[in-house]
Amino acid sequence: MAKKQTVKYTPTDEELKAMYICNSNDLAYVIQPIKDSIKYKVLKFQISNRLELFVYKEKYVEVEFTENDATKKTMELYKLHSKRF
Repeated sequence: MAKKQTVKYTPTDEELKAMYICNSNDLAYVIQPIKDSIKYKVLKFQISNRLELFVYKEKYVEVEFTENDATKKTMELYKLHSKRF
């Protein structure tokens, strides 16, 4: 029986630079597993204020991702928000 291969997302250099810029400016995105599920959600928060978390939503609905898709989405958000700084 063949094992199922898991696909892992690897960020590009551009995405890593965008993440560094956002983290330097007190902005972070993380993925959090959903309890009793194999899905993840994307959270946004200020590094200096970890008590206030914001869940990523599309059209006012929380979105659930696979681990690979959640990582891609965080990198997209880092690229988008790094342009503000």
